[in-house]
Amino acid sequence: MIEEKQFDYENYIQKRLKDIDDLEERRFAKELLLEDLGKVLKWTEGKYDALEQRVQNELDVPWKYFNVFMTIIDKTDYDPINPFWFPVCEEDVQKNDKEICETIYLEADEAVCKEFMEQQTLTGIDEETGEHVCFRIEKSRKYQESMEKLYALFTGNHVPWQTVHMGHIERFFDLIPMGDLTEKAEGMLRYGEWDRYIRQGKMMLWNIQKMSVRTGEYRIPCIDEVFYEHIVYLPEEKAEEDGYLVESGDDILSMRYEKKKILLKASKETLEDVSIYRLHQKEPEQSLGYDYPILSNCKKDNLSTRYSQQTGNFIQTPLELYRKIEEMAGGYGIGILGYEIVDRVEGNYLSGDMNSFTGVRLFSHDNRKILLIRIGKEEQNQADYLYEAQVRYILSQLQMEFLEYRCMGSVEEV
Repeated sequence: MIEEKQFDYENYIQKRLKDIDDLEERRFAKELLLEDLGKVLKWTEGKYDALEQRVQNELDVPWKYFNVFMTIIDKTDYDPINPFWFPVCEEDVQKNDKEICETIYLEADEAVCKEFMEQQTLTGIDEETGEHVCFRIEKSRKYQESMEKLYALFTGNHVPWQTVHMGHIERFFDLIPMGDLTEKAEGMLRYGEWDRYIRQGKMMLWNIQKMSVRTGEYRIPCIDEVFYEHIVYLPEEKAEEDGYLVESGDDILSMRYEKKKILLKASKETLEDVSIYRLHQKEPEQSLGYDYPILSNCKKDNLSTRYSQQTGNFIQTPLELYRKIEEMAGGYGIGILGYEIVDRVEGNYLSGDMNSFTGVRLFSHDNRKILLIRIGKEEQNQADYLYEAQVRYILSQLQMEFLEYRCMGSVEEV
């Protein structure tokens, strides 16, 4: 591939002018080459840049405005005025004295999380009284429901679903006390070998802001005088790169997006408050205590990616596969050692199963061949407990594109 380098015309001419000894000739050459031809060159470069931008805009991918970012923080560090991060569950920032379970975060890799879930129960010991308290372990239901609702919003607004990175959500577990709640110990609980992994008082944040807005005061009747169009005006500070999703109920028949407003077609003359979800796409803004890794489904942007996504033509070659993995690697060093197509695999392998909640049907007798991708985990990533989660996210996205295979991966230390 030939790399295009920027040519500094003005600096080059300035240096060459010093080679002209005759001052009059140097003055004439400067006027001709810098002042006259320089203007032509700048005009040409401006037109070229405008043409390049026009091509980029024509190949624009509309769903790039709907990237989802996620991170976790301590509940005590929550900053309600942060313009980018918002709670996944509003109940996390509300005081609730009637909680029947505790939600904990497991800061551990895939193998430890699997072992933790498979044991099904967890026993804690009160430090003060020595009382044993037994809990049943379940995946955090409130966060799972939030993801199911997000998927429904995407499908309801006809926005293509791009796999959301579930690395943080999958590490939240509900500890449900077994027995009478009054017998639950009130002191500090210790969980033995799991203490080094369990983090209490954590909450999930994402870049999705829920806004309740009212539709326009004047309803516009359609031709048949049965349906009505209601106008929802977007905030004045709306960023052009942000995406919007409408929580459509049974009364809303269709939606149409315009530059600074959304038009809702409904069968009723009046509508109750409409919920709009704004997906902020600018650079994440940090607050004090926002130190945990940020996971997102952003892809590395380039012209070939835009073209292939817009046309829907996917060239299934090794280079294309490697390119797709690279564009989804994010800040992780995903080194590809190779791939192979096999009939079956034995042992512990990673699967692309982050879209299981979307209702994709799974068959017990799946006879598809397996696309097994071998990934080398470099030394600087050895201690990163989210590395395998990043690999599973990539496999999940590939699974949506390579339907003729079951996408699986193996991570090897290099």
